[in-house]
Amino acid sequence: MVSKPQAASTAQATLWGRGSAEPADTAFEPRHPKSAPKSLTQGSSACANGLPHPGGARCSSYPRGDLTPPTQSNHWTMPRALWTAWVWAVIILSTEGASDQASSLSCDPTGVCNGHSRSLNSIPSGLTAGVKSLDLSNNDITYVGNRDLQRCVNLKTLRLGANEIHTVEEDSFFHLRNLEYLDLSYNRLSNLSSSWFRSLYVLKFLNLLGNLYKTLGETSLFSHLPNLRTLKVGNSNSFTEIHEKDFTGLTFLEELEISAQNLQIYVPKSLKSIQNISHLILHLKQPILLVDILVDIVSSLDCFELRDTNLHTFHFSEASISEMSTSVKKLIFRNVQFTDESFVEVVKLFNYVSGILEVEFDDCTHDGIGDFRALSLDRIRHLGNVEMLTIRKLHIPQFFLFHDLSSIYPLTGRVKRVTIENSKVFLVPCLLSQHLKSLEYLDLSENLMSEETLKNSACKDAWPFLQTLVLRQNRLKSLEKTGELLLTLENLNNLDISKNNFLSMPETCQWPGKMKQLNLSSTRIHSLTQCLPQTLEILDVSNNNLDSFSLILPQLKELYISRNKLKTLPDASFLPVLSVMRISRNIINTFSKEQLDSFQQLKTLEAGGNNFICSCDFLSFTQGQQALGRVLVDWPDDYRCDSPSHVRGQRVQDARLSLSECHRAAVVSAACCALFLLLLLTGVLCHRFHGLWYMKMMWAWLQAKRKPRKAPRRDICYDAFVSYSERDSYWVENLMVQELEHFNPPFKLCLHKRDFIPGKWIIDNIIDSIEKSHKTIFVLSENFVKSEWCKYELDFSHFRLFDENNDAAILILLEPIDKKAIPQRFCKLRKIMNTKTYLEWPVDETQQEGFWLNLRAAIRS
Repeated sequence: MVSKPQAASTAQATLWGRGSAEPADTAFEPRHPKSAPKSLTQGSSACANGLPHPGGARCSSYPRGDLTPPTQSNHWTMPRALWTAWVWAVIILSTEGASDQASSLSCDPTGVCNGHSRSLNSIPSGLTAGVKSLDLSNNDITYVGNRDLQRCVNLKTLRLGANEIHTVEEDSFFHLRNLEYLDLSYNRLSNLSSSWFRSLYVLKFLNLLGNLYKTLGETSLFSHLPNLRTLKVGNSNSFTEIHEKDFTGLTFLEELEISAQNLQIYVPKSLKSIQNISHLILHLKQPILLVDILVDIVSSLDCFELRDTNLHTFHFSEASISEMSTSVKKLIFRNVQFTDESFVEVVKLFNYVSGILEVEFDDCTHDGIGDFRALSLDRIRHLGNVEMLTIRKLHIPQFFLFHDLSSIYPLTGRVKRVTIENSKVFLVPCLLSQHLKSLEYLDLSENLMSEETLKNSACKDAWPFLQTLVLRQNRLKSLEKTGELLLTLENLNNLDISKNNFLSMPETCQWPGKMKQLNLSSTRIHSLTQCLPQTLEILDVSNNNLDSFSLILPQLKELYISRNKLKTLPDASFLPVLSVMRISRNIINTFSKEQLDSFQQLKTLEAGGNNFICSCDFLSFTQGQQALGRVLVDWPDDYRCDSPSHVRGQRVQDARLSLSECHRAAVVSAACCALFLLLLLTGVLCHRFHGLWYMKMMWAWLQAKRKPRKAPRRDICYDAFVSYSERDSYWVENLMVQELEHFNPPFKLCLHKRDFIPGKWIIDNIIDSIEKSHKTIFVLSENFVKSEWCKYELDFSHFRLFDENNDAAILILLEPIDKKAIPQRFCKLRKIMNTKTYLEWPVDETQQEGFWLNLRAAIRS
């Protein structure tokens, strides 16, 4: 809904006459003639239009009423351009004012426009045939003109109540031939005119309450309203007269409300012209003319409601209606004051208006002490044909002086339904209960009944035919005692004891044998026991603290258990014939198709407002069952997801989960398979490209990196560390060791067989030996390349020796090696063999002495 025509849709533009295909002169025309700019209505037509005078003189402007043109010495002349600009400025400002009025309305595309409480002082201009409903109530509108609503030919509802309207022009509503609802209440209309309504043939509702008129006009106002069904007229102060012509032309009304607190003149038969009135509401301060009015309507009225009346002086004349047939079935007294005397007069009325079946007293006051014996009440044997008596908010200022009411007990024998609400009733005397022999329904809600007083009320032979007893919101505290006290009511089948403070439920209780309905809602109970009667067909335990339901009730058909703390649906085997269950606003997370199917006779389920976990199974079930909406009465709006978090707040019907959430097992299986294949592939690649070896070397390298880059000189323990293959040990141990360690001065060599520390990690032994040796001798051969430990020793020498750019490594080629046979991972070895000189063991014995000489020189360098 938008509030400005400029932002409205095409449909809204049609409502305002802007942006439509209508001629430009139909949009926002002046509200009525008196609102037109004065500059356009004063002076001659020629000057008003800014045209030159026929005689050639310019149009002069001077104060209106001054008929003498100004003299030449003081005259002034407005240039034509300036005059034209001023006229256009006035027109633009006037149009902008109308636009502001229109923008205060908000309309939807169906034609419903709301201008309620917008501080409007006139009916907005530019309304068109697109307007179907217009609410301008509670504003400051004072005038309704002939042209204000002339284009609203499709208007059906018009609300102008609570304004300051004092004038309505004769043809203001002439074009509203489709109007069905008109509210002109609470304005300042002092005179009413029948011409307002002469074209409103289909009008059904008319409210004229709260205006300033004294009468309903000189002629019949409503003779042109054959379809009128609801009429409200009068006011609380000035409306003082009702005449015979006032309601002429009306034959049937569903509701007639007359506010005539200060009524002084009622012409007999004024209301008799209305042949049938379903409901008459009469506001009358004093009862002086009440009987006269009753005489006219008693044969054509179904329900009579008397409001705001002081009946202290009411006197009923038996001769007035004793010989007339009556059709009144219901009497309502709302905010009416009685005395003991006037109450007796009202009781007489019940006897003589024989058709009355229902009497209601709402917010009434009894100014008396209940002493009816001295008022010949004993001569009245019953309350006519009254079967239903309702009393709400009865005030008795002198309650503590009240008599025992025993004089009215005999009048109650025919009453079948009694409701006494919120009237501070704490006791129904046993004798009165015994006189209510026909009573079938008793409602004592919102009173002060307790177990002690209930014992007296439900005495022996009390309420022998009572079927329904309502004790809602009283002062009952013991469920066990309440059940025992009601055992005297053999025909009781419906008991409402909700909103009492029972708190707990005993294990066993006694109840009347025919109990079928029990209402225990809002009683603060936290668990259910076998105290409940097994004969129940309807049970209401809503709004309590229940966290489970595990009772077996074989005859239960309806269960109301909303607003508790249940986490799951009850077990269907405990409730075999359940057809209705309302379990909304608990803490249920889910329910399944199997659970619902287990309730074989379930026709209605209300389970909205719970904290549903929208799992894949739950969504699949709820969204896949087209017939679910026929069982779930609050589906789908009240079913919202609480989790997962990304769908929280969404309707269950609209929630969607990803494939990974709905097929987690398959996704996990696929992921495990992929991981297994990845590990298998990694293992194959590691084996093929010696990845395991590289990882070991990386770990060792990281360990080595944590040590100092170069050991201090004093830590050098060996002249050389010898790295060789075990298969070359004979050459190393019997030739090289003999030549170097037995030389003078001897060289100290580090051999892994002899010098590694036992129990120490072999890699740490290798690293420490290399670091504590001045040189590292690599005895290269085919065996060396194939040896795993030689690979480690060579690689560690890469990290600690070759990367430091020194000559600590000495390569001895024990036998010729094809460089292509050296693995790719020995890239530095290949590089060294290509760039550095290495010693080659000669096969010729004559050259071996030179070999040892060169080796000793290399170690000393």
